[in-house]
Amino acid sequence: MTILPVIAGTIANGTIPVANILTNTSEVGAGVCDFVTANITLGNVTTSVTIYNPAHCGVYGYYPSLQPLLSLVLVFMTVWALFGNGCLLYLICTERQMKEPGNIFLCALALTDITQILMYAPTAVYNLVHEEIPGEGWCRVQAFLTSSLATFSVYLKASLWVCRFIHIAFPLDYSLLMSKRRLAVTMTICFLIAMTPPLVGIARVGTLESWTVDVSSVDIAQPLSLMLPCTVGGHYVIVFVTLSMIAVLISCVTAGLIFRVAWNNEKTHTKLTGIANHQFNQKLQAAKTLAIITGVQLATWCPVIIAGLLWNAEVITVDKQLILVDISFVIMMTSTFTDSIVYAKRKNIYRRTVEKIHSKISKYFERKKDLESIPMRTLRRTEDI
Repeated sequence: MTILPVIAGTIANGTIPVANILTNTSEVGAGVCDFVTANITLGNVTTSVTIYNPAHCGVYGYYPSLQPLLSLVLVFMTVWALFGNGCLLYLICTERQMKEPGNIFLCALALTDITQILMYAPTAVYNLVHEEIPGEGWCRVQAFLTSSLATFSVYLKASLWVCRFIHIAFPLDYSLLMSKRRLAVTMTICFLIAMTPPLVGIARVGTLESWTVDVSSVDIAQPLSLMLPCTVGGHYVIVFVTLSMIAVLISCVTAGLIFRVAWNNEKTHTKLTGIANHQFNQKLQAAKTLAIITGVQLATWCPVIIAGLLWNAEVITVDKQLILVDISFVIMMTSTFTDSIVYAKRKNIYRRTVEKIHSKISKYFERKKDLESIPMRTLRRTEDI
């Protein structure tokens, strides 16, 4: 049995009532990635409905034999994101040189990346293995958090850029400007920016609107394919995209200001010596690392943006579009662990932390293996006389 939750019957006035039913895929034409029209009788009323099955769409819909490989890729992404961001959190918590105030945003970013991958990958693996989609309640929760966490992530990166700018441009006032109170206020603002649009929508409508496809314009809690998460619909899409672009613009402007400070320092031949020169170079290297991380994240977004443009332009058919959307979304989700790859390439301290954690994990399993290899001794109990 497969859940086919999208049933929309078109009425003369243009409204589309939605119902959820369980039906056999063979009854509606197996392997069809499209809206299948059928007549359904409910009581004494017969209505024309349109049925859409996500299991027939996307990469899995056309290549079901790839299910083990697709599941393996998603599991690998999850493990990599957990380990990479876990190492980053461990580094921030244990190393004194990582205790500077601005790294609170880096810590929050790592936790956000972990939450993002956990909200997406396990559900997608379940969908692929069982060939079904989550219930309506979980679907709406996933739509809420997936969009909000993505927005929260880009604003955390923008906050990191502002911290780097203050660290380089105003080194003597850095501790004063980056007080705990200001950090808490900034973190709260980032959180509210990400969460306010869906919360306002829920307050207005009573639920989070979720669209299956833009052309249906109807509140249906289900994903487009088994490899995609549930997404928000209605005006939320425009709001989230606008908010994300504002955060990216803040990051780009702040990055430009940082490198302008560095260029002015070199142009005016300001000679920094000793510890001051070393600290300035370290701060500049941190800014360059953040620039690479931001650039990689934007690069992972490009396929999704291109897929969205092709979707709106209706250049290719829906089935081909969904295959492209599946692939591009997986590429976008790699941004949850690409930060750790960049740090591993550019930060010796991060590489040492990874080696340290890997050594601890290896020793733990070695001790466990040694304990399991010890034969159980038979203890003879002396009977009481």
